[in-house]
Amino acid sequence: MAVLAQAPDAGAVTEPTTPALELIGRTTESEYVEQLLDDGKHIRFGTTENGPVHVWRPRNYRSDTAVTVIYLHGFFTSVDQAMREHQLTSQFRDSGRNALFIVPEARSWRTDPVFWPELEKLLVAVEKRARLKRPKGPIVLLGHSGAYRTIAGWLPHQSVGQVLLVDGMYGNEAEFKQWLDVPGSTHQLVLVGFDTQQRAEWLIKRRAASVQLDTLPWLYDELPPAIRKAALVSVQSERLDHMQLVTDGRLLPWLLHAFR
Repeated sequence: MAVLAQAPDAGAVTEPTTPALELIGRTTESEYVEQLLDDGKHIRFGTTENGPVHVWRPRNYRSDTAVTVIYLHGFFTSVDQAMREHQLTSQFRDSGRNALFIVPEARSWRTDPVFWPELEKLLVAVEKRARLKRPKGPIVLLGHSGAYRTIAGWLPHQSVGQVLLVDGMYGNEAEFKQWLDVPGSTHQLVLVGFDTQQRAEWLIKRRAASVQLDTLPWLYDELPPAIRKAALVSVQSERLDHMQLVTDGRLLPWLLHAFR
């Protein structure tokens, strides 16, 4: 949440800051950490303008058949906090997806700018700093809450084939609809709604080829092909609230597994 910082000597109030801006302000280009874990490899590197970027590669990673999954956190947190407190590497591992997982800094409040407005620059930074060649498969964008703004700007990238939006349909409906309607594409948009369920239903009603689920299936429940491959899927959450959707540890693995 935005807070006001007070100078200790002059008593003056400075500009509002946020978790993301605070982390970016103390991040340097020289930061680089590499961890080889039992279940995969974790890399964290710093950038001056956009803060840290986390990269996770599962132990059974195969680049020739892998996809790229980019996760964007929501408001009230920073990328380092989300990685730690939401146990993202464990959730990525539990999905069983053969993917290169990338987690950059994202907006943590309405006043924050989009820190990576160009998706290609993020991908180039990962290849250069983490020394990892990007997979040949498509890009999956997975975002929570306020991540929708960044994701909407990334939709024109030719490699983006799937968007999994977790209680994040707060706006930019026109951009998401236009992306779904690209002639000849196999684009897929999956919406999980709690606070945003009404907006998701609005989008569903305006598209005939869509599927709506009234409740979240349990982890690793298989979906029929007609649902798994539908262009637009809306799932209503009653068991998990806005934050539990990403902190409970079950939804993200299920999404990545069910809509693989």
